[in-house]
Amino acid sequence: MKKLTAIFALFLIGATLSFAQVNANYDGPTPEVRQGAKSFVFLYTPFQSNLNPVYVSPVSVFPDEEMDLVGAGFRYFVTNEIALGVGLNFGTGTSEREFPNGDKEELSLSSFGVAIDANYHFKSLYSVSPYVGIHANFGSVSYEFDETIEGITTTEEASGTGLGAGLNFGFDWFFTEGLSLGGKYTIGFQSLGKPELKSGSVSVEGASSSLFGISSASVILNVHF
Repeated sequence: MKKLTAIFALFLIGATLSFAQVNANYDGPTPEVRQGAKSFVFLYTPFQSNLNPVYVSPVSVFPDEEMDLVGAGFRYFVTNEIALGVGLNFGTGTSEREFPNGDKEELSLSSFGVAIDANYHFKSLYSVSPYVGIHANFGSVSYEFDETIEGITTTEEASGTGLGAGLNFGFDWFFTEGLSLGGKYTIGFQSLGKPELKSGSVSVEGASSSLFGISSASVILNVHF
């Protein structure tokens, strides 16, 4: 029994030394900050399993409300320091409801939004890559609601827009191979255009708004490939 224990101990020591030799020059994950590096971008809720689309742009909704557009995110390094990030929203949908008496309701909705980031990455500090850059976004949303009552159809249309621009300050933490987490502050302005509502020949505008200040993104998850 003692002989078997000694052999097992020697085997374990040998395996440990071999593993150490193989990984002797491994200093941890290397930040993928180089020309041609690319990744999909998600928003991540810490300590949960939620993966969400990226934030693209807010838009105005009649009469004085706001709706956030989200979409797919992608990032690509055009040089060893400069990364371009894009968030894109596109959606369209319809719904229809018929009543037993022949009345009907139809709704169609469409949205479009785009956000662009151009960030300059400084020299990495171990597995952390800090950056500064610029940001711009634009979004629009519209819908049409048709209501048919006793054979008479009325149509209601509404639309809204939003745009913004600012300066980014952020970082990426390459905590493991192929994945990185990050976050950023954006200092700038966001403007919501006057939403418009049309019903027949009548057109009414809602309230516009603007904001200048500091905003922050949630935890950003980059999936590198």
